[in-house]
Amino acid sequence: MRALSSRQVLLAVVALLAVLVLGVLAGRALPTAPGANSVDVGFSRDMTTHHSQAVAMAYTAIQTAPSPEVRQLAVDIASTQGNQMGRMQQLLLSWDQPLSSAGTGVMAWMAGTSLHARHEAEQAQGRIMPGMATAAETARLGSETGQAFEVDFLQLMLRHHAGGIEMAQYGADHATTAQVRTLAAAIVTSQRAETQLLTDYLSARGAQPLAAS
Repeated sequence: MRALSSRQVLLAVVALLAVLVLGVLAGRALPTAPGANSVDVGFSRDMTTHHSQAVAMAYTAIQTAPSPEVRQLAVDIASTQGNQMGRMQQLLLSWDQPLSSAGTGVMAWMAGTSLHARHEAEQAQGRIMPGMATAAETARLGSETGQAFEVDFLQLMLRHHAGGIEMAQYGADHATTAQVRTLAAAIVTSQRAETQLLTDYLSARGAQPLAAS
């Protein structure tokens, strides 16, 4: 086999170095999956849990609410939040992260904020996350019919949205990945629009939002 000339050796070394440099740069360009304690992961887990209660209440309203406008709103909530839950779970799977916050602490991604402090107070009242209904409240909702059901559903969902919007706004402001920031901002937008409908429907029934905790 013919020996390589010194020039050929030099060219081969330069080519190898170029490949190595390009590999390093490509590696740096790849997005790094957020860690288990990141806002992105914590938000995706906890907002999935938060959404799951809203979807469950919405399905109850689809079956129980007597008025078509409340049933339609419930359909919209179940559809929108069900889709968002799927997207958040897919992100968690792509990051190789568990779907549950067990072991990491619910709402730990907002530690040190005023909302987290309020959340801890709400937990003492039986609410898992901001705005969520207690077990007693969801049981009561499931036993009601007619306008009593609609008023209770609208009040609980309005409070639920208020907590969800605060969580989503924090996610939109502090997440590191574009996927989570974009999704969180979309949650804020959709739930603010639904908040107006919830408020209007309550007013039409001569009812007021629940008092702040």
